[in-house]
Amino acid sequence: CRQEGVSLIPYSPLAGGVLSGKYQDGARPEGARFSRYLAMEGRQAAMGRRFVNDRSLAATERYLAIAEEAGLHPVTMATAWSKQHDFVASTIVGVSAYDQVDPILDAIDLVLGDDVMKALNKVGKDILYPMG
Repeated sequence: CRQEGVSLIPYSPLAGGVLSGKYQDGARPEGARFSRYLAMEGRQAAMGRRFVNDRSLAATERYLAIAEEAGLHPVTMATAWSKQHDFVASTIVGVSAYDQVDPILDAIDLVLGDDVMKALNKVGKDILYPMG
Protein backbone atom coordinates (compact mmCIF):
# COMPACT_ATOMS: atom_id res chain seq x y z
CA CYS A 1 0.00 0.00 0.00
CA ARG A 2 2.78 2.41 0.93
CA GLN A 3 4.69 1.70 -2.28
CA GLU A 4 1.61 2.17 -4.45
CA GLY A 5 0.33 5.17 -2.49
CA VAL A 6 -3.03 3.64 -1.62
CA SER A 7 -4.84 3.38 1.69
CA LEU A 8 -5.93 0.25 3.47
CA ILE A 9 -8.99 -0.18 5.65
CA PRO A 10 -8.41 -3.27 7.82
CA TYR A 11 -11.43 -5.05 9.18
CA SER A 12 -11.67 -7.35 12.16
CA PRO A 13 -8.47 -6.25 13.90
CA LEU A 14 -9.31 -8.80 16.60
CA ALA A 15 -9.53 -11.71 14.16
CA GLY A 16 -13.14 -12.34 15.04
CA GLY A 17 -12.38 -12.05 18.76
CA VAL A 18 -9.47 -14.49 18.76
CA LEU A 19 -6.97 -11.78 19.75
CA SER A 20 -9.08 -10.93 22.81
CA GLY A 21 -7.86 -14.23 24.25
CA LYS A 22 -11.30 -15.74 24.71
CA TYR A 23 -10.40 -18.96 22.85
CA GLN A 24 -7.16 -19.64 24.74
CA ASP A 25 -6.58 -22.97 26.50
CA GLY A 26 -9.35 -24.68 24.56
CA ALA A 27 -12.06 -22.28 25.74
CA ARG A 28 -15.18 -22.14 23.62
CA PRO A 29 -17.30 -19.34 25.10
CA GLU A 30 -21.02 -19.93 24.81
CA GLY A 31 -22.54 -17.85 22.04
CA ALA A 32 -19.19 -16.78 20.58
CA ARG A 33 -19.08 -16.91 16.79
CA PHE A 34 -16.23 -19.39 16.43
CA SER A 35 -17.54 -21.55 19.26
CA ARG A 36 -20.69 -21.97 17.18
CA TYR A 37 -18.78 -22.44 13.93
CA LEU A 38 -16.46 -25.08 15.37
CA ALA A 39 -19.50 -27.09 16.49
CA MET A 40 -20.86 -27.10 12.92
CA GLU A 41 -19.77 -28.82 9.75
CA GLY A 42 -18.86 -27.56 6.32
CA ARG A 43 -18.03 -23.96 5.56
CA GLN A 44 -18.65 -22.65 9.08
CA ALA A 45 -16.37 -25.27 10.66
CA ALA A 46 -13.67 -24.48 8.11
CA MET A 47 -13.95 -20.76 8.92
CA GLY A 48 -13.73 -21.55 12.63
CA ARG A 49 -10.58 -23.61 12.10
CA ARG A 50 -9.12 -20.87 9.92
CA PHE A 51 -9.30 -18.43 12.82
CA VAL A 52 -8.96 -20.74 15.84
CA ASN A 53 -5.97 -23.00 15.27
CA ASP A 54 -2.63 -23.86 16.87
CA ARG A 55 -0.77 -21.02 15.17
CA SER A 56 -3.35 -18.31 15.85
CA LEU A 57 -3.61 -19.38 19.49
CA ALA A 58 0.19 -19.49 19.88
CA ALA A 59 0.45 -15.99 18.42
CA THR A 60 -2.39 -14.81 20.66
CA GLU A 61 -0.62 -16.18 23.73
CA ARG A 62 2.39 -14.04 22.89
CA TYR A 63 0.25 -11.00 22.09
CA LEU A 64 -1.51 -11.34 25.44
CA ALA A 65 1.84 -11.40 27.23
CA ILE A 66 2.93 -8.24 25.39
CA ALA A 67 -0.32 -6.50 26.31
CA GLU A 68 0.06 -7.48 29.95
CA GLU A 69 3.66 -6.29 30.07
CA ALA A 70 2.64 -2.98 28.48
CA GLY A 71 -0.33 -2.57 30.83
CA LEU A 72 -2.79 -2.62 27.95
CA HIS A 73 -6.06 -4.41 27.35
CA PRO A 74 -5.36 -6.85 24.48
CA VAL A 75 -8.32 -5.50 22.51
CA THR A 76 -7.04 -1.95 22.87
CA MET A 77 -3.56 -3.00 21.82
CA ALA A 78 -4.74 -4.94 18.75
CA THR A 79 -6.99 -2.10 17.62
CA ALA A 80 -4.22 0.47 18.11
CA TRP A 81 -1.76 -1.71 16.19
CA SER A 82 -4.14 -2.05 13.25
CA LYS A 83 -4.50 1.71 12.87
CA GLN A 84 -0.87 2.62 13.57
CA HIS A 85 0.42 2.32 10.04
CA ASP A 86 0.82 5.32 7.75
CA PHE A 87 -1.15 3.65 4.95
CA VAL A 88 -4.20 2.80 7.11
CA ALA A 89 -7.11 5.18 6.50
CA SER A 90 -9.40 3.73 9.16
CA THR A 91 -10.07 0.46 10.98
CA ILE A 92 -13.38 -1.38 10.85
CA VAL A 93 -14.35 -2.96 14.17
CA GLY A 94 -17.42 -4.76 15.38
CA VAL A 95 -18.82 -5.93 18.67
CA SER A 96 -21.48 -8.38 19.75
CA ALA A 97 -21.95 -6.91 23.24
CA TYR A 98 -21.86 -3.38 24.62
CA ASP A 99 -19.07 -4.17 27.10
CA GLN A 100 -16.73 -4.75 24.16
CA VAL A 101 -16.93 -1.11 23.05
CA ASP A 102 -14.74 0.64 25.65
CA PRO A 103 -11.49 -1.29 25.03
CA ILE A 104 -11.85 -0.49 21.33
CA LEU A 105 -12.53 3.20 21.94
CA ASP A 106 -9.51 3.36 24.25
CA ALA A 107 -7.39 2.83 21.13
CA ILE A 108 -8.58 5.99 19.39
CA ASP A 109 -5.71 8.21 20.48
CA LEU A 110 -3.34 5.50 21.63
CA VAL A 111 0.04 5.39 19.94
CA LEU A 112 1.94 2.23 20.78
CA GLY A 113 5.58 2.71 21.71
CA ASP A 114 8.38 1.42 19.53
CA ASP A 115 9.13 -1.38 22.00
CA VAL A 116 5.55 -2.65 21.84
CA MET A 117 5.43 -2.36 18.04
CA LYS A 118 8.70 -4.27 17.70
CA ALA A 119 7.47 -7.01 20.04
CA LEU A 120 4.19 -7.33 18.13
CA ASN A 121 5.91 -7.38 14.76
CA LYS A 122 8.33 -10.05 15.99
CA VAL A 123 5.41 -12.35 16.74
CA GLY A 124 4.24 -11.89 13.16
CA LYS A 125 7.67 -12.88 11.91
CA ASP A 126 8.05 -15.84 14.27
CA ILE A 127 4.56 -17.22 13.66
CA LEU A 128 3.70 -16.52 10.05
CA TYR A 129 0.16 -15.43 9.23
CA PRO A 130 -1.72 -18.09 11.16
CA MET A 131 -4.82 -17.90 8.98
CA GLY A 132 -2.99 -18.19 5.67
